[in-house]
Amino acid sequence: MRDPHHLEHLLNPRSVAVIGASDDPLRIGGRPISYMLKQGFAGRIYPVNPNRDVVQGLKAYASVADLPEAPDVAVVAVPAAATPAVIAALAHRGTGAAILFSAGFAEAGPEGAELQAQAVAAARTHGMRLLGPNSLGIVIPRTGFFGSFVSSVELGMPRPGRVAIVSQSGAYGGHLLSAATAADIGLSAVVMTGNEADLSLGDVLQIVVNDPDTDVIALYSEGIKESAGLIVALQAAR
Repeated sequence: MRDPHHLEHLLNPRSVAVIGASDDPLRIGGRPISYMLKQGFAGRIYPVNPNRDVVQGLKAYASVADLPEAPDVAVVAVPAAATPAVIAALAHRGTGAAILFSAGFAEAGPEGAELQAQAVAAARTHGMRLLGPNSLGIVIPRTGFFGSFVSSVELGMPRPGRVAIVSQSGAYGGHLLSAATAADIGLSAVVMTGNEADLSLGDVLQIVVNDPDTDVIALYSEGIKESAGLIVALQAAR
């Protein structure tokens, strides 16, 4: 497992760029912005869309190169074919981590697997880390950070608490989020890992183990891709 401690900004970013940002709050590239605005995210939000000057009331930027700073975290909601170039641009700027919503990677066949490998290689050139691709992202209720397009929050926003949910499946992670909200269980973090091209289940588990606002962790796995790091993280949790 590769130095999870410096990944704490994934849970507590001060600035977030949304690549492929949409003015429509119901689209994949629009939901994270809409949710963060509604929940009072105190950090800086930078929509990136070459076709708009303003997105959901926020100044938009034409490209990653035009951003006023390197964001702590980037949310990437562009087609798979465009993703490696976006990752390379973000990594070059010094972005710490990116959350990849896009599908069409290793889960789609050999061509997608090659795109996924290109994205990981571009990130590692500058030490940037990736969550996903094919990930439903991250929700941090205590700060209002929504690096996610999970739709279950439309039925009710989760309240802050001390239970974290880590799920490989976005659908099941979203279901657990909704069930916890319905049961009035406060959440510290919800992280859905997707394809795990870079950050593994064990990496993410270690991040929430290190989180001082988390006391309980609910973990859902469909298959273990990297066991050594998971065992270390489980031992740390115990």
